[in-house]
Amino acid sequence: MELPRRKNEQSLKTLVQLGTKGFFPLFYDNWIEEHFEKQYSNLTSQEKQKAKQIMQKLVKHKSIDRKRTLLMALDENERRTFIKAFMKMVEGQILDEKPELH
Repeated sequence: MELPRRKNEQSLKTLVQLGTKGFFPLFYDNWIEEHFEKQYSNLTSQEKQKAKQIMQKLVKHKSIDRKRTLLMALDENERRTFIKAFMKMVEGQILDEKPELH
């Protein structure tokens, strides 16, 4: 999934990079635990579009607290979709950095 082109795009890339190290400052622990407890299928085109819309809103905010507040304001399904898309971006970054894992 492509990252939105915005002024604060670098902050989202940094968050993805942190995710490759197992650090997810955007998410509460229970959100992460819930994500990894379930088996998710690939993102549908609707989910990709929704995640992109959320990312576009997210990059408008500079602080982690404001970004997290935005995620808390989402309904549960939207938040799950975003987390699923974010984890796919983290996975893609890991595979880009370590091609031997392919």
